[in-house]
Amino acid sequence: MKKTAPLYYMALSLAIFSCKSENKETEKQITASEQITQPKTEKPADKKETQDINFSEYSKLAPIELKESKSKNVFQKYGIEFSGNCYSCDLANFKINKKNFDIINICDENDFKRFKDFKYEKLGNILKIITSETTFIFTKVENEPIYQLTFKGKKPDLKNKRISEFYTPENLIEKFEEHDCGDFEG
Repeated sequence: MKKTAPLYYMALSLAIFSCKSENKETEKQITASEQITQPKTEKPADKKETQDINFSEYSKLAPIELKESKSKNVFQKYGIEFSGNCYSCDLANFKINKKNFDIINICDENDFKRFKDFKYEKLGNILKIITSETTFIFTKVENEPIYQLTFKGKKPDLKNKRISEFYTPENLIEKFEEHDCGDFEG
């Protein structure tokens, strides 16, 4: 019996130590797979939210309208909306930057609606501005920066800030064939 006792303890020790080392390997495999899995699921979401947007192109968007739909020249195809700019003065400009999203009356910079709590997302030629009630979708529709504006959710109801279908950076307005009120004294 003295000879079998040491063999018994050796066999028992081997069994215990082999189980513990297998458990450690299993734990290491689980930990390693968790570390590999987590970054893969987080990176695409982070990339989407932090995509760099050149806000200078959107810093001040002026309303325009379709004038000559068949024209291939963008600056003849679109122009200012005469009645909203020159007569009723009820159109909206947009100012967009990382901190504020403003909808401003075209004739009165003091008449504006400001959104400080908004998100933005840029995917290809589309910029989405997401507020609590409305998603403003600016889609580039020409080679020049001409944006068609559409909405998801509740369309904003703004006094003296009528939203146009098309917008362009304000610094391009002078290039359009119809870019001012002319001799109109309204």
